[in-house]
Amino acid sequence: MAADHTTAIFIAQLILLLFFGRLIGEAMTRMGQPAIFGQLLAGVLLGPSIFGLLLPEFRAIVFPNTPALKSMIDAVSQIGILLLLLLTGMETNLALVTRRRRAVVSTSLMGIAIPFACGVALAYLLPAELIPSPTGRLVTALFLGTALSISSVKIVAMVLMEVGAIRRDLGQLILATAILDDTLAWIIIAVISGIAAHGTVSLADVGTSLALTAIFLAASLTVGRRLVARIILWCNDNMTIEMPVISAILVILLSMALMTELIGVHTALGAFIAGMLIGQSPILTEHIEDELRGFIIAFFSPVFFAVAGLGMDLRTLFDPTLALFTLAIIVVASIGKFLGALAGGRLGGLTGLESLALATGLNARGSTEVIIASIGLSMGALSNQLYTMIVAMAVVTTMMMPPTLRYMMARVPLREEESKRLDKEEAEQQQAVPRMERALVLADDGANGQWTTSLAGLFAGSLRLLTTVLHHPAPDRPLEKPLAKDRLTDAMRTALGRGLPAGAQQTAPAARPPVDQLLQARTATAADGLEKEVAKGYSIAFVGVDQPVSPEAARFEERLQRLVAAFDGPLAIMVNGDRADVATGPLDILVPTGGGADARLATEIAVALAAASHGKLTALHVFDPSDDTLLLRGRARRAGMSVLLGVHRLGKSAGVPVQGLTATNHHPETEIRRAAGRGRYDLIVIGTTLRHGDAKFLSSRSLSLIDNLQAPVLLVAR
Repeated sequence: MAADHTTAIFIAQLILLLFFGRLIGEAMTRMGQPAIFGQLLAGVLLGPSIFGLLLPEFRAIVFPNTPALKSMIDAVSQIGILLLLLLTGMETNLALVTRRRRAVVSTSLMGIAIPFACGVALAYLLPAELIPSPTGRLVTALFLGTALSISSVKIVAMVLMEVGAIRRDLGQLILATAILDDTLAWIIIAVISGIAAHGTVSLADVGTSLALTAIFLAASLTVGRRLVARIILWCNDNMTIEMPVISAILVILLSMALMTELIGVHTALGAFIAGMLIGQSPILTEHIEDELRGFIIAFFSPVFFAVAGLGMDLRTLFDPTLALFTLAIIVVASIGKFLGALAGGRLGGLTGLESLALATGLNARGSTEVIIASIGLSMGALSNQLYTMIVAMAVVTTMMMPPTLRYMMARVPLREEESKRLDKEEAEQQQAVPRMERALVLADDGANGQWTTSLAGLFAGSLRLLTTVLHHPAPDRPLEKPLAKDRLTDAMRTALGRGLPAGAQQTAPAARPPVDQLLQARTATAADGLEKEVAKGYSIAFVGVDQPVSPEAARFEERLQRLVAAFDGPLAIMVNGDRADVATGPLDILVPTGGGADARLATEIAVALAAASHGKLTALHVFDPSDDTLLLRGRARRAGMSVLLGVHRLGKSAGVPVQGLTATNHHPETEIRRAAGRGRYDLIVIGTTLRHGDAKFLSSRSLSLIDNLQAPVLLVAR
């Protein structure tokens, strides 16, 4: 019976924590503050300060001080810590740190060292009653120093997005420094937890903790990175249960948390590093990430922060002495972090205004602070009073940061190169190709298949896309050498080796992974092979089969028809491959432009192929003479020239020379044939929209155009 009551009370606790956490979190969000503040306030409301003061008997029933219930709610809270750190790690982009390494490293180190030293010194001034153990003051001091020195990546990123500065150079620098701060904080916490576990400070123990931590980090960021990517890819491609990738992510998270626990450092480090590795997985689609995030944010986040609020006793702040110490912690944390980051920014080569803005942006502790304080409380390194004071500091510094950062960012002028980069990124937001994650290639050994594997290899290699080649041997011809995989591998190596043209504006040099990390090959002969493969999730599919379209009708060849029916993304279908040998050098590409989504996507793919081969592009825009009236002439001409101008901008950012052609005709396909006949193009890329009936099919005009072109055509269809 007691067990039944324990379960019922535990469920009641979860209901209250979830209900009030989400409700007050909603209210705080509407006020422009992070939802975690509302979740913390929910815990304070249900804690001894308010609920316990107003209805002490009822609170004793709902939140009794029994070991079984405390362990149950603590278990949920501890899992919540790990999952929140997983999300933080997934949002950590180490490429940001490397862009301006000097400024990031100097700011992070100075921004941690100065407030850390101030926090340790302040801990030795605290009265003995605030220290859990008289012999453990050093561990308390180390925890307080860490708490005062960190920044919260989640809060910093959220505020930067709110003030519209996330894409600015300075915004990226603030975020990169916060990422390094967070990473160093969890390493420091791991070492401190090792010290706390041994009970005494021993150079041998500290050295062992540091050595094991270094080995764990080195193994995780090398072998572990590839292993995690392979596990996620294998689960996505081979398991048929629901949400296999999320299950794999949770197993990886718990395994790495267990590893850090076994080597004597805190599980927080393992969870954070697991998130970093998972976030770099090549197939972590937005859909999967959103499902995982929703699972964590909806349940574990409000429960954890509400439980953190339960540990706060606001009556601590009513004591004048303790209130003064709380104020001292807030002041020391703010000034120490500000001065440290300011000095680090100047040492890193930033201007005075940039350093001031950087120092302002890093003065937010947020959720990271609450997690660190919760770890310190659970380990016995912090008393309840000191825990309350540290969380109060986190709330105050986080609430101070948005208005001060908004004020400072408005006074830092844009540099010329920054303005160009922002324009390029804004244009990329409207493009489909930069957001692609994975490519499928369906090819046989015919001429179309050879062209397809070559083009797909250039495209995927230049974009570093994870690629699967599904080899379909033609039923009426024997296997030929080289096979589809060999041709695709060669083309990908070519693209990876060439890199992008010198004129391409890159925000950061892209890593060049080995081809074997990006490419996998399969031979599918079963009737449902295509459908199963498509279900694994692809951004684009390249198709190269003999006679992709039936000459008697507008229907696709049987294998292609199954792919078209199952695949929702864009298809790049090779036709007329037998009309020219596969080009091995720079591609000279013709692409008809237009205002439709299909033409825009075809143009993006054409530019990507030209960039990968270091070739050039000709863009043809055909005006409709029916628009050539006094009323419509100016509008139609402006729209057409705007399209061509957009192609030129796209080509410039990719380092591709672009020539613009214009013509006027009721029938655009006539002008496309004329342009193709006048030039000696290696490839023509045409965008089209598939018609819908009992099956998807090409229009008769598209079929007629393709049939009359004497050059290889890549048909981009949706």
